Amino acid sequence: MAESKKKSWFARHKIMTVIIILVVLVVIGSSGGNKSDNSNSGQSNSSSESSSQTKEYRFADRVDKQEKDVEIVVGEAGTIDGVKMTVSKVDYTTSLDQFFTASDGKTYVIADVILENTSDKVMPYNQVNFRIQTAKGQVLDDRSSLASNALEYGDLVSGGTASGQVVFEVPIEEGHQYMIWKPNSVRSDRAIVQIK
Repeated sequence: MAESKKKSWFARHKIMTVIIILVVLVVIGSSGGNKSDNSNSGQSNSSSESSSQTKEYRFADRVDKQEKDVEIVVGEAGTIDGVKMTVSKVDYTTSLDQFFTASDGKTYVIADVILENTSDKVMPYNQVNFRIQTAKGQVLDDRSSLASNALEYGDLVSGGTASGQVVFEVPIEEGHQYMIWKPNSVRSDRAIVQIK
């Protein structure tokens, strides 16, 4: 009798201990499952999977297609997180000025960009949110510091606008090139602009 008092409650009640552990695991597992159901916005997994398989892409030959991509061309607007982005004009040149000349076999892409905050929140913007995908699938960062009218960075209040140029140095090549605008590095939403 004295020996059983020295043992802990869990050691004396092994079956109850196993049951308690199983109940705790079931509760933890079910609470984790509910979180993923809420992120589907009321859609079942099968309907979500079928919708991603049936999405039609405007640029069928583009590699790296993602479900949340907004595909536009020069002159059209694409909205991500309440910020409307328009590429109004694209120019190609091998020289930006007397000091900046593209490397052999390359050219500069100069894109005129307009941003407008259509949301009711203050939204940040930055030229580094823009990249370009070459026809061979290489994704390059901007070289906007070379532009005379570079898109800067800052915040846009509701209704605020910003405009400027985003510059890239790309290979001279055949095929389509796509400018990628991804204003939020945490989310997968992005606008894809076919520029060539």
